[in-house]
Amino acid sequence: MKPLRIIVAAVMVGAGLPLSYVALGGGSYSTPGVADPCVTREWRNPDGLDRTLEQIVLSALDGAACDLGVTRETLALALADEGSRARFARQHGIDDGRLEDEVQKGLVRAVDDAEHAGALAGWQATLLRAAASRVPAEQVLNVVDILT
Repeated sequence: MKPLRIIVAAVMVGAGLPLSYVALGGGSYSTPGVADPCVTREWRNPDGLDRTLEQIVLSALDGAACDLGVTRETLALALADEGSRARFARQHGIDDGRLEDEVQKGLVRAVDDAEHAGALAGWQATLLRAAASRVPAEQVLNVVDILT
């Protein structure tokens, strides 16, 4: 008789799990949409330079993605390496120079935003702005990635 009880208990647990899932809203789960890169995001008051630089990179990606008409996530994946950058440029009918220009413009704009928000001191913003406008964007992003 014990094996029958075990089987009944297993059936009850097996039926109860999906019912609990549906009752708790599991049947209506939807993933959040991707944020519009053209919508200005509010600057947080980050703690430390590494968090400020992270926010600058995200803001820069937003600006460049908006100008290119893609999502920030799509652009971030495109900038991962030379091959993905070339594929992105080919798919969107742009050359590597325009992609570079858009990322640099995004970086300069993000540094300006960080300075206006008080997240960077004037001298820090000046140095980052100069680097963003003169050094290839890939190298700036690599340095920021190392710092964060």
